Amino acid sequence: MRDNAPIMRPIPVRIPRPTWFFVALLAALWILPTAAQYGERALVAPGDPLPPGLIATQGGPAGRDLAPLVGKRPVLVAYWRPGDGLSEAALTGAVDLQKTRAQGAVVFPVAVLAASQAPESIRTRLDALGLADLPARQDGGQLARIVGIRKTPSFVLIDAGGVLRLVGGGDVQQNSPAGMTIAQALELAAVGKPVPNLGTLPSRPVYRLLGRKLPDLAGTDLDGTTWRKISDLRQPGKKTLLFYWSPTCPHCKRALPKLRDWYNKARPDDLLIIDIARADSPYLAREVPGLIGQYPWPHLLDKDRSISRALMARETPSSYLLSADGEVLGIKIGERVDWGRWLGSD
Repeated sequence: MRDNAPIMRPIPVRIPRPTWFFVALLAALWILPTAAQYGERALVAPGDPLPPGLIATQGGPAGRDLAPLVGKRPVLVAYWRPGDGLSEAALTGAVDLQKTRAQGAVVFPVAVLAASQAPESIRTRLDALGLADLPARQDGGQLARIVGIRKTPSFVLIDAGGVLRLVGGGDVQQNSPAGMTIAQALELAAVGKPVPNLGTLPSRPVYRLLGRKLPDLAGTDLDGTTWRKISDLRQPGKKTLLFYWSPTCPHCKRALPKLRDWYNKARPDDLLIIDIARADSPYLAREVPGLIGQYPWPHLLDKDRSISRALMARETPSSYLLSADGEVLGIKIGERVDWGRWLGSD
């Protein structure tokens, strides 16, 4: 028996393809976010000469300004974003360094704007920072792609011979894996001495804390209710190691036992360790005691992230060595720390 009922076929729905305008808009939003992330591959790497012709023709307006300086004087290019406290501190630190200890070098500021910022904000912030003599220079990404800058704040160090020596870093006090800081490299370059390659460094503004005293920070005991100041836990005449970590961080979970084993073996009588755990959610606060409760030093919970903000602890684990009077003597980021070598006791 033949069924004469009409067959209901699905009606194809044509979805219009996105126009090139929307494709370009989405690409721009992806390529130029607030954090100033740029292309994945740089055209020039540390250790290579930086061709003035390349940056003059492909580096946009900032590249055209930079090209006449390359190969003539050492240049520290400082990428920053107006209104961002870390960026502005990194820029002012670089300018202060150049004026006091590296007069033979040039600090070359380059602003990267967020989508909501007007170009006029560059001049406004420079004036507010007391840097009115600096040009309000902007990079739309052209120069950053050549040298591989991906975040603000970041630096590019070019020696007097026009060789790229550094890309990255978040503060002039940040050091390379070999131990030399950006400041030390610029000082060498400024007096015509050879500058080693510092390579490509992650942007870590936390290093601006070196040499400074921390404010009197406070967290809770593991019970989550009893507040204690770090100054109340510190012991007179002893250095203090602050170990900032998160209970969900696998690097922290590997680093903590190594720190404990070193401490139990060395038993330094001139050092106090205080670990501070991120605990700004009930889940994090519950996880901490089982992971750290039996370790042989004081513990604090950072329930409101006030300690992490003061320590600029963007990454975990982060370790801070303080002098007896609270000055930051050293900073280590990550789990790969030789505790005995760093703290002076094997």
